[in-house]
Amino acid sequence: MRFLRLKEKFSVLGRLALLATCIAIPVPTYANGELLISEGPAGQIRIEVAGSALDTACAAKNGQLFSERLGIKKLNDGVYLQPLNSVVEDDANYLKAARMGGGVYMHLPYFVPAGKCKDAIFEVRARRILWNGKWYNGAIKISVGEVRQKSIFFTNEDAPQVKGASYFDASIPAATRVRLEADFSRIVDFYQDVLGVYPLDDIGIVVAIVRNHGGYSGFGGDSLNIIRISYDNPTLKDLATFDWVITATFTHELAHKLQSERIFLNPLGRQIAEGSADFIKIVILRNAGLIDEAEAKRRILSSAAKCAALADSRSLVEKVRSGGVNYREPYDCGMVYYFVSYYSSGYSGTEYLQVLQRALSGDVDYSQEKASMCMLFEPECSNNRLKGIVGNKEQYLQQIDWLAAQLDARPFPSLERRK
Repeated sequence: MRFLRLKEKFSVLGRLALLATCIAIPVPTYANGELLISEGPAGQIRIEVAGSALDTACAAKNGQLFSERLGIKKLNDGVYLQPLNSVVEDDANYLKAARMGGGVYMHLPYFVPAGKCKDAIFEVRARRILWNGKWYNGAIKISVGEVRQKSIFFTNEDAPQVKGASYFDASIPAATRVRLEADFSRIVDFYQDVLGVYPLDDIGIVVAIVRNHGGYSGFGGDSLNIIRISYDNPTLKDLATFDWVITATFTHELAHKLQSERIFLNPLGRQIAEGSADFIKIVILRNAGLIDEAEAKRRILSSAAKCAALADSRSLVEKVRSGGVNYREPYDCGMVYYFVSYYSSGYSGTEYLQVLQRALSGDVDYSQEKASMCMLFEPECSNNRLKGIVGNKEQYLQQIDWLAAQLDARPFPSLERRK
């Protein structure tokens, strides 16, 4: 995913975090096929193109250089304007472009010209540019072939809050930023020490509080070459839990780094991706000492209750086929599924995470017991408890009662660090 939305009142515009302005960049002299993104008239991004980016080998047959869903306006043959404060579509997975603190975050694949355009080049100019886990000063050129599933962040701030490959919005209090940096470090250590994975190779981090006029409040994240975590229009009450929200979102987004794109070929790929990420999130937060066992179990039961409220006479497969899955179900119901899988497996926490890691990597033969562990929501699953979790409401509630009893009687999954 890879977009996390955890508040009911977080609207479509909230999910896409209404946009702000881009950085002003002087018009350069540049080679054919380059695209320069800069500040345009108020509320718009100016995209200048040149040479081969406009010929028939690159542009779409209808003459549209950019996808119509972006809402880009053609000013003339060489200049396009992208309205800000706009969305791509209701089911878009990623932000299009947005103000993040004192900088701008852009999902570059949305801005690849229509057609082949394999030789086109993006040029970004700013004081500091975050790309693939590294900071660049002044300018960077990126070929179209490099931008698949990637985003970029850039800022012209005099003194941005930068540590390593991380950027923190200057409006985040210094004490909060220090706590978050420490929490992030503990979480990354657990991924390394328990799962043997360093999840931040070529990855940057951007954390920001977003203030705009959207009339919504909520938080979300992307897990690409930049882990982006933003909180839109938080209230004073929201800010009281800001540390938890950001740390939990970071842990969830890191879990996506364990997942192969192949799992999305599964009809229930979203349930696998988001459910396993929330399962791993809770397990690691508890084992890293960032929440206690009682709080971890409370959050599982809370998700179970939310899932129950969304259950009806249909099974999960029937909901997916009819397009009737609520946006929260892959997270809450998916996480519950994996805890039921764990408690019915007989495995230790460490053993279960190791098998889950193999399953998420795309290994369909992840375990000799896969028929009962059912980590990829296999239709031939023989585990009646898991079949109940993905069944109708009556079947689901029976298994939730069982899970509650397990949480009451048995310890939380414990992880052993590698020697």
